[in-house]
Amino acid sequence: MRRAIRRYALLGTVSALLLGAAAVGWLRAGWDRPAVPGDWPAVTVEIPAGASLRATSARLERSGVVASALQFEWLGRSGGEAGRIQPGEYALSPSMTPRQVLRKLVTGEVVLHPVTFPEGLTVAETLARLEAAGFGTAADYRRLFADPEVQAAYGVETAGVREPFEGYLFPDTYRFARGTPPDQVLAAVMRRLDAVFTPDRRARMAATGWSRHRVLTLASLIEKETARPEERPRVSAVFHNRLAAGMRLQSDPTVIYATPGFDGDIRARDLRRDDPYNTYRRAGLPPGPIANPGEASIAAAIDPADDDALYFVARGDGTHVFSETAAAHNRAVRRLRP
Repeated sequence: MRRAIRRYALLGTVSALLLGAAAVGWLRAGWDRPAVPGDWPAVTVEIPAGASLRATSARLERSGVVASALQFEWLGRSGGEAGRIQPGEYALSPSMTPRQVLRKLVTGEVVLHPVTFPEGLTVAETLARLEAAGFGTAADYRRLFADPEVQAAYGVETAGVREPFEGYLFPDTYRFARGTPPDQVLAAVMRRLDAVFTPDRRARMAATGWSRHRVLTLASLIEKETARPEERPRVSAVFHNRLAAGMRLQSDPTVIYATPGFDGDIRARDLRRDDPYNTYRRAGLPPGPIANPGEASIAAAIDPADDDALYFVARGDGTHVFSETAAAHNRAVRRLRP
């Protein structure tokens, strides 16, 4: 009897081992096999912060990305990656193997959403785009911009300016993960701005005594005065020449910036408005930028054309007539604006 019991016990143990080996084999067999063979489009799967491996596996199975939550969970546990999955939005295809899916989740290859700042936007317009794209509210950014420690960390001059960080939010297309906080968004934008100020440009600025704030201020005027790449160095030359001669810049975009609720028409009273940004009333550059200039305008501000012009007037087709004397300028004005 005892011998028979031992025999049955041994058979039971062997059976259990065989079943266990079969189960392990089944679990491992699915790690390199996609849920759906072929070339299927990706679906967006969001992994919440703090989600367990089991909950993540179940979510992937419900989304059709993996064939078995149990297989995926076993894969994560066998490799010691249960606690390494990063939260966020992921673009995952049923055609990916579980190993490929897990690698994405562990390395944090989340979906990045684009937001574009065209040249010449103001801070207010830029913040509206960020808010619409879901990267924080305008109020969040304004609190950040108003922080003296943040201003100091990025070397932003704010004395007399109307909008902190005006002119510093470099125009470009940025890509951020959903939920990226405003301080990280700002850090990325400021890194891009720093990259524009190359060693050659910084050397040129040092030789002429121009600060980054002063360059950005002039560049913003150039940006708003012309959209023609070939004209930017000439517009810059006019402003440099007028500054050197002690003449007022008389830039219409500064009047627009200084006019509350500007309705599209510059009136005589707007030209007379005593405002630090009104370059018809105040000599020199305004206290700060009036918009966010692009790289071409920054380059033109640092390196103007070799041109003696002191005036320019719009033709109406996006180009300008440049003149060296007031008499020639007045003739151009009469011809173009009868």
